[in-house]
Order: sequence, then C-alpha cells, then structure tokens
Amino acid sequence: MVDQETADTGTGEKEDSPRVRTAKELALSLWFPTFFVLGFMLFYLLPFHAPAPNGIPVTVVGSSAAQQVGAELARAVPDGFEVSAVGDAGAIRDAIFDRDAVAGYDPASHTLFIAKADGMQLTQVLQGIFAPLSSGSGAPLTVVDLAPTAPGDGFGTALFYIAMAWNISGYIAVMMMMQALTLSRRTKLWAFVGFGAAATLICWIFGIAIDAIPNHPAVVVVGFLLSQAVAWTTFGLAPFVRRALPGVAMGLFVLLSIPSSGGAIPKEMVPSMFQWLHHVMPLGQAIDAARSILYFGGSAVTVPILGLLAWWAFGAALVALGVWKERRSSTEGETSADEDIEVRDEDELDRRVREAVADEASVGGAHQYSLADARLLTHPVPTLIGRVADPAGHPVARARVTVVDGTGAQIDVATTSEDGRFAARGQAEGWVTVLVSAPGHTPVSERLQLSGPVAHRSFRLGTASDGARHAAVPASAGAALR
Repeated sequence: MVDQETADTGTGEKEDSPRVRTAKELALSLWFPTFFVLGFMLFYLLPFHAPAPNGIPVTVVGSSAAQQVGAELARAVPDGFEVSAVGDAGAIRDAIFDRDAVAGYDPASHTLFIAKADGMQLTQVLQGIFAPLSSGSGAPLTVVDLAPTAPGDGFGTALFYIAMAWNISGYIAVMMMMQALTLSRRTKLWAFVGFGAAATLICWIFGIAIDAIPNHPAVVVVGFLLSQAVAWTTFGLAPFVRRALPGVAMGLFVLLSIPSSGGAIPKEMVPSMFQWLHHVMPLGQAIDAARSILYFGGSAVTVPILGLLAWWAFGAALVALGVWKERRSSTEGETSADEDIEVRDEDELDRRVREAVADEASVGGAHQYSLADARLLTHPVPTLIGRVADPAGHPVARARVTVVDGTGAQIDVATTSEDGRFAARGQAEGWVTVLVSAPGHTPVSERLQLSGPVAHRSFRLGTASDGARHAAVPASAGAALR
C-alpha cells in the first residue's frame, strides 16, 4: 500500500509526494520575502514609528545651571538627555566638534549651540525643547549652528543617501558576481575592489556636483572602505550560510545597519539597541567618519575608520577560511575510481563550479554565460554537473540531458555545451533518473542518488549502430553521488 505522502521507489528509499514537494518548494521560495517583511516591521517600523530623544548628550555652561536644566529636561523627557557642565561657550564648541555632545546651552545668553550636520530632525527637536526653557527665563532662544550642511543639503540627509549607495552597492555586487561561474574567486575579489573604487568616486562626484556635500576628497576613502567591508564580508559568508546568504547579508547590512546608521533618523532618537549597533555596523561607522571629515574638522575619525578596516579584515578572514574549507572538503572527497573520460584538465573549472554552486546557490537565476553554453539552475540544490562523450571519449555537443524524479515528473532539461559539459537542476536529496540522448548516438539512462551541494556524473553515449546500452561512469574526484 502506498502512503499518501511518500512513495516507495523500489530501492527502500521514500520519495516525497507532489503535495509535499510543492510545500517544500513554496517554503524555499517564500522564506526570504517573509523574512524581509518581518524584518522591516521589527527593524524599521519599531524604531522609526515614534522617534524621541534617548540619551542625547548636551552640555550646559555652569554646574548649577547644568543641574537645573538637567532636572527640567528630565521632567519634560525622561531619559531623553544626558547633561554635563562646561565652563564657557567655547567649551561647548569643543565638545560638539570632539563629538562628545550634539548640542550645548548657555543660560546667560539664552543661546543654543547646535550642528545641523547631525540631522535637521535632531536640531528641530532640540530647539523645540530648549525654547520653552529660554522663554521661561524671560528671553527668546538664540540658535547658533556650528556645523551647517552643504548648500544643496537642506535636510541634512544627503550624506546618508550617498553612504547608502556605498553600502548597498557592495552587497548587490556580490549577489550578481556570484552568478558569474566562469570567474575565479580571485577575479571576483579584484572586481569588488575595482567596482567599489569606481562606485565611491561616482557618488562623491555626483554629491559635489549638486552641492549635497562639501568638497573634501578624503571622504572617498571612507566610502571605499565601506564598500569593501560589505562586499568582502558578504562574499566570505557565502560558503558558511549557503542558501541563507541573502537573508544573512540583508539582515546585517540593511535591516540592522540602516536603522542604526544615524542617517535617516539621528541615532540619539532611536532605541538603545540601535544606538549600540551604530558603533558596530559598518554603515554607522562610515557615516560617523564621513560626517567628521566633512563637517567637524576630522576629529574623532580614527575609531570608525578602524572599525571599517576591522570589517574588511573580517571579510578577508572569512574568504580565507572558505578556501581552506573547500580544499579540505575536496581532499577528503577524492576517489580512485577509473575514468574513461579524461578529467585532469577539468580541475580548475570544477573548482569554480563547486565554489559557485556550494557558496552561491541561493542567488537564483541562470546566467547565459555560465558554464559555457550549459544552463545552470541553482534552485534548489544540489546541481548535477558533468560531461557527455562518445565511445572514443570525444565530447558530444548539444546532447540532451533530462532529469526526472521517482514519479517520472521532469525536474530539468539541459543541453551540453560545445565541449560536452552540462549542468542540470536536481533536487535537495533523493533519487533521480538521468536520461542522456543525442542524434546519431544510443541514449543512456542511470538512476542516481543525489546528496551534497553539487554532484558530478559523466556519461558515455554509444553510436546508433551499436544498439547497446552504455553505462554511465563517475566524473571527477569529489563526486557527491552514492
């Protein structure tokens, strides 16, 4: 009797029913958009729906005045401010430019010192809170802007959008480059460096052209470091998180980074967790460094620069660890099976294919230039790759490779390239039947059990006159087959 959810393949293996396969396919396809929706609710709506002062550091001239102002601020906005005393108005300026405070108040002159470069929303909140304090003392509030933004940056957010381009372009570059299977890892890394440099310059030049930021070339270094921190870390994570890469990378560099960056909403007006993340995530570090260079004379720039370098080094370490992991896996998977098809010259391409499929399967989509002319469909994994040859060992071009599951349902159809290579979509695990045919040759078929991120199998076709069925032979070392 056949179970409703599974079917016996005749080899003791159970295969999922169409309903179960559909459920799995839907889950694999929809987990990322579900994660995206929930992430926006938790990491965007939650901190941004009602921004309010949260530990804003301000200075006040005079110890007694600082205590009085601090008490009044605590009554108006509990836990909204951290008030410290300074000796005079000059000390207020020093505190703001040293990034120890974002504002200062001199009760004697009823003057509020602010820095619009920290964000218009923050300065508006400060003016709205300190104006009643000043008027209560019998004088209108005077506002002095110590760090005005560039003429073309009316809301003080231009730097944030430029930094966003630096940040997200690094992530997108990795997602797209992972589909270029014919490129080596080293080529991709150099491409990240070159693209990051070009993207940084483009954004900087555009920002200068519209007066969105001051003309200070040193900020280009910050943008480049941010792009590399994101790109190398994302690329380095691929072999470890595999199909979860889009979720992990977007979680790190979008969902966690943007709300904590202090760009869209000042960091002093978001929950404490995001204020802590601001000093950890590369986007917040880059905005701090760039803001310091552009508006505050380069003070307090060392720590965020070191943070960006640490992220880049972390990414490089992940890449190196991934290389070691891959080489160790390849060594452990080597076999001594005799092969009728010459594969010694295939090592480099096989390495690239294993790297691409194992590390980048979740990127999705097929690249028209991937693996010569063959189609590489990377969802779901594993992918079956190999080569088709004639009895003399010569590659057979345009051979048809059909993969079907245990119920006879077609999973994928691929066509071999000019050098006989193919790449076809398999299934996550279980048994499949592979049918290989080409004009003028006797077709062959073989039942295979797939496991692991990528499986290798090569086939030898007979001539039509042979009338014989030729068995398939294993492909290169490291094949993830039975």
